[in-house]
Amino acid sequence: MSVGPISNASRALDAYRAQARQATEKRAEGGGFADRMEAAIRSVSDRQVHADAELEKLARGDGTDIHRTMIALQEADVSLRTMVAVRDKVVEAYQQIMNMTI
Repeated sequence: MSVGPISNASRALDAYRAQARQATEKRAEGGGFADRMEAAIRSVSDRQVHADAELEKLARGDGTDIHRTMIALQEADVSLRTMVAVRDKVVEAYQQIMNMTI
């Protein structure tokens, strides 16, 4: 009677658990993918809020110039477009992984 495949599966499961433990430790140390994405989303949101504030100042005539307002609007636009492109790539990668055969 052969028990080789069962012991191989047991070793693979132990290796997987060790990798999961290491990943959890890395997340606790320096932050993981989710933390970086959260920071990037927060940054995009901050730029949008700043651009809206500059536009409101310009509309009220509170001493801001059109150049500063346009720069803020363009920075917000570029950061949002970049975030959308990253999101699309993440979704595409997820779909490719889900379509893989095991």
